[in-house]
Amino acid sequence: MPGTRTSFEDHDCGFAQALEAIGDQWCLLILRNFFLGLTRYEDFAAHLPISTKVLADRLKRLEARGLIEAAPDPADGRGKIYQLTEKGLDLSSLIGAFTLWGEKWVPKTDGPRTEIFDLKTGDPVAIEAVNARTGRRLARARVGQRTGPGGSEVRDRADALLEKRKARK
Repeated sequence: MPGTRTSFEDHDCGFAQALEAIGDQWCLLILRNFFLGLTRYEDFAAHLPISTKVLADRLKRLEARGLIEAAPDPADGRGKIYQLTEKGLDLSSLIGAFTLWGEKWVPKTDGPRTEIFDLKTGDPVAIEAVNARTGRRLARARVGQRTGPGGSEVRDRADALLEKRKARK
């Protein structure tokens, strides 16, 4: 996509590819607004301090990346309603984790701005690492990363740097 930011399109890393797909801070805020329940262009425009040109561009970017899709507004055939695709819905944990991180590390004195909760029970929700096979929650210290079957030149370079550092000790 055109713009002034650095492209990660050719960066062989899942994290960088996620950043490339999401775009920028405006895309993240627009995605957050989907999880707040907003679906119409005019609602995004009224809720975010964003120019209409930038908003239109970011919605097109999110649509081109397959994170959202537009459908005609049934109430007004001229307008559009945007909705998250399955790919976009899979960002719910990321948006939730960013929100909880902000509430913890950049809090307001009178309490959280946003609470994430279980719709059935009303209980608070934590975004945590879980063992995919057993379902057991894992402490942060028990979570690691390694090169997967698809390999990654980025991982290989990072591993080489770490090995070089170890060899110097």
